[in-house]
Amino acid sequence: MKICIPSLLLALATSNLSAQWIINEIHADPAANAGAETPGDANGDGTRHSSEDEFIELINNTGASVDIENWVINDFTGLRHSFVGSTVVADGQVVLVFGGGTPTGTFGGAIVQISSEGLLGFNNSGDSITLADASGASVVFYEYFGEGGNNQSLTRDSDITGAEPLVEHSTAAGANGALFSPGTKVDGNPFAGDSLTVTVDPATFSEGAGAGAAIGTVTRAGDLSAALTVNLASNDDTELTVPASVMIGVGQASATFGVDAVDDGDQDASQLATITASADGVFSGNITVTVEDDEAPIPTISVEADPASISENGGLSTITVTISASSPTGYSFDVIIDDFSELSGPSTVDISANQTTATFTVNGVDDAEVDGSRSVQIIVADPNVLIESSSVSVVVTDDEAFAAPDLVINELRTDNAGVDTQEYLEIFGAAPDYSLNRLWLIVLGDLGGNDASGNVDRAYDLGGNTATGNYFLIANDGIFDVTADYSAGTNIFENNDSITFLLVTDFTGAKNTDLDTDNDGVLDSMPWGSILDAVSIIQPGDPAVDGVGYATSLGFMNAEVTSDDGFTPAHVLRSPSGTGAWVRGPFGSAEVPAVDTPGAENSDTIKPPVTVDPEILILTVNGATGVGEMVVTGLGVKTFNIEFTDDLDQASPWTVLAAGYTEADNPDGTVTFSFTDAGIPATGTRFYRVIEVR
Repeated sequence: MKICIPSLLLALATSNLSAQWIINEIHADPAANAGAETPGDANGDGTRHSSEDEFIELINNTGASVDIENWVINDFTGLRHSFVGSTVVADGQVVLVFGGGTPTGTFGGAIVQISSEGLLGFNNSGDSITLADASGASVVFYEYFGEGGNNQSLTRDSDITGAEPLVEHSTAAGANGALFSPGTKVDGNPFAGDSLTVTVDPATFSEGAGAGAAIGTVTRAGDLSAALTVNLASNDDTELTVPASVMIGVGQASATFGVDAVDDGDQDASQLATITASADGVFSGNITVTVEDDEAPIPTISVEADPASISENGGLSTITVTISASSPTGYSFDVIIDDFSELSGPSTVDISANQTTATFTVNGVDDAEVDGSRSVQIIVADPNVLIESSSVSVVVTDDEAFAAPDLVINELRTDNAGVDTQEYLEIFGAAPDYSLNRLWLIVLGDLGGNDASGNVDRAYDLGGNTATGNYFLIANDGIFDVTADYSAGTNIFENNDSITFLLVTDFTGAKNTDLDTDNDGVLDSMPWGSILDAVSIIQPGDPAVDGVGYATSLGFMNAEVTSDDGFTPAHVLRSPSGTGAWVRGPFGSAEVPAVDTPGAENSDTIKPPVTVDPEILILTVNGATGVGEMVVTGLGVKTFNIEFTDDLDQASPWTVLAAGYTEADNPDGTVTFSFTDAGIPATGTRFYRVIEVR
């Protein structure tokens, strides 16, 4: 993905790489699929995933083995991975942590784990990553910026000793164009060193199997001339135990050991446990096995509502609670209703002895407020916290008349230099101090790359809020030194993607649902009452890969903002506020500062082009290089080509400039086209014109 980052941000301090831990490679932006290929499938499980294929590669360069139990990996957002249980890393060995999935491959003998937090979530446009020890002290730190978002990893060039900043992987010496090399050197070869591998047969067994539940084998690769004592450890002694050590004899490559299952008496389902083998001067190895529970499974609760939607004026719904297994003594569960201003019901429900179902009713509460349809969650929970709770939602419809306020989306930003802390969306109302009851901000995108378009990436319920003045700001606190009216956290919008922002009433859908299953650019379902406004930011490229916008198909004309310079617009605004056309604002740099005005009148430094007859005001072309620039007025929102001729269409017809051009909007409403005409004749005259694409 492309992103504009000021060059001054790329200056990083180079640290001393001797006798320390090394961050050798970082992958924040797995490349999207291309046809049947999976170029971004870094973890080798056969599927490219925008989160699971992220990884960080660490190398122990301390000169000795280190146990990193309880060490953690943090980024700007917070905790990303914890090393749980003994993890002994030999000197020179690699530790590789993926965002998720099922890592498949040898990875050069690295110690391989997946994020304990479910994902690494490294930010494409910049992040700061820290490896900290068990005391919380920083061991090694690295910060990158927009260079992390170019569909490949960042790596040292050369491995281990290469200076900072890290470079794009495909450009490193020996990479041969490869986009990543998890666990290995840039060229795909393993880091030097004897290593251990561990296998267990069977790899899945019951906790009731007891002693000798499985046989483990530890195998060494490298020097066999001396006996080797291998230390063994289990990261969960409540599930399985192993001997403290095993000896591999002189001239022998492997030794076996017993794996004993531990029957813990808990109804805890299948559990994963990791066995680690380590020895002095040898790369460690590990394996994860599955220990199956032998207790009767914990019963499960399911909850259904009939009907699932009722009126607040006298409506009622029957709630049916089902338990997967009856009990000779029956069950008593708590009933939790998350909004008693909309729905009333009992506080408990009992299932009789030897029965599996029970019912109760909930009733709508007429609150006399114009608050639209409200979804109320009903939770059925075990007071002993042994059985997992279950829930169902009932929609309570309003019986008061509702008139949506006259509001528009007025300005927004989806990306900024460095870590994304300056994202926001601003709503404008001509009449001040308006209520946002029943209003939602919906953001349609691609769910992080798993589908092209039309997915509900964000759904913000704005109900219960009232604007102060004409502007209402959805953002993170502290943005541009103003206070958000609705705090949505940080990194709240996806960047470098085609996304559509909708201001709607009475949203009844859910986040992470696909509203355009066939990705044809027309929504299959619209789970809301009405749309007050819509605007789309379009990523330049192939719509099948980079996604589409929906503003036009929903009836909002001239509300899809894109660019022809290859960069996805990061800042768009109406000029003037409320009634003006949508224009693209600058990304923000030392040379071209940002003009954001969240919570205030939009900047008038960027004016939308007015459609009149186009006129070339300035034309300069370097006859030696063919590099040219023309300043044009009167283009409006139409699309134009640059054409040329050498004799005003006599023997030399008007021809489209094959190399195209880049476009930049100027504060006075004119547009600058920059181009290169590689075929400019050495002598004579060449004529240029701009002509509308029809």
